[in-house]
Amino acid sequence: MDIKKQIQATLVEIERLVTEMTNVSQMIGASFGMAYRKCGKPGCRCSTDESKRHPVIRITFTENQKSQTRAIPKKDEQRVKELTDNYKNFRQNFQQVRICQNKLNDLLNQFEKITKEKTKMIEDFI
Repeated sequence: MDIKKQIQATLVEIERLVTEMTNVSQMIGASFGMAYRKCGKPGCRCSTDESKRHPVIRITFTENQKSQTRAIPKKDEQRVKELTDNYKNFRQNFQQVRICQNKLNDLLNQFEKITKEKTKMIEDFI
């Protein structure tokens, strides 16, 4: 593939990624997961047996440079998972945009070098 086509293909990929990123209307900047904890009731099995802890759906995020954790009610689990997945996909696409931008810079540098060399061969005053 010639360099002009590579440049255009990279621009198309950047545009696709940015369009996908900007189509997201809601996200939560957090990671979604499950943890196991004690409930605090003295007679509960979790107070004496480490392997019998209760599962808790939670999100973890950073706020004011401190790690925070929030338990998620069962009724909100699916929605919060969707919102954290939106964030995860956004960040992955953002990383891909950076990679494409670096590739575009390299391609444009190559194009400049090739074009200058071609011009040098044609023009006798250089």
